[in-house]
Formats: sequence, structure tokens, C-alpha cells
Amino acid sequence: MRGKVRKLTVNINVHATERDGAFEKMLKERFGNGEIKVESLEGHYGDEIKRITFISDKIVAEETAKKLLHDLKAFESGYVLNEILKGVDRNSLYIRLDKQKFVQGNLELDGDKEVKVIINFYSEKDAKEFLTKQSS
Repeated sequence: MRGKVRKLTVNINVHATERDGAFEKMLKERFGNGEIKVESLEGHYGDEIKRITFISDKIVAEETAKKLLHDLKAFESGYVLNEILKGVDRNSLYIRLDKQKFVQGNLELDGDKEVKVIINFYSEKDAKEFLTKQSS
């Protein structure tokens, strides 16, 4: 039997003044096994921006999503479910995390919104069932 989560993706834009190695290390610690890609981009004023993308799929993604939501719930309490349910669009959940808190090892919603987490589910029904179960 398949799970409810199809894929989990994390995107982080790292500016020239920030240490990209710290973000890669935290991605591995927080999300475990997955593929990490680093892409160099040019910012508005010609400065270098590195986009780090972490991707995990299937069983690993489901366990990672459970851990992420548990850690968010522990940090933010009952506020999280309402905010998270606002982020559901069809088969996907979009969560934005504070980048500075993330690199320090904490998960906090909103902030500068430069850590973007996308959890893709197999269906909208799977998304709602998964999120409801994780909130209880």
C-alpha cells in the first residue's frame, strides 16, 4: 500500500553574504536522505545567489513530512494547523519558514519566507487526511 506523500521539496535562496554550506548541512540534518542540487543565479544587482534544492520522494518524503509537521507543531502549538491548511492547493502543501531560524536548527513559520517547503500528495483527499492525522 502506498503512502499519502508523493514528494517533498525544499528550496532555499542563499545570498553571497551567507554560508551555503551551513544550509546544506541543516538540510541533511533536518530532512535526512534526499537529493541536493545547487544552482547559481544572478541577483537583481548582479550579485550571486545560490538556489539550494532538496528533494525526497515516496517513503522517505512521508516520514520527513511527518517529522517536519511534528517539529512545527511543537514549536508553534495549535496555530500551525490553521496556517498549514491555508497552504494546501490541490495536491500540494506550501510552507514558508524563517531562514535564519532554520539555519540555527529551528522551524518557525513565515519569517523572511526564503525557505520554501512543498509537500506533494497523491490527491487532495490524501493531503487532508494526512494533515488532519498529523494534527491530532
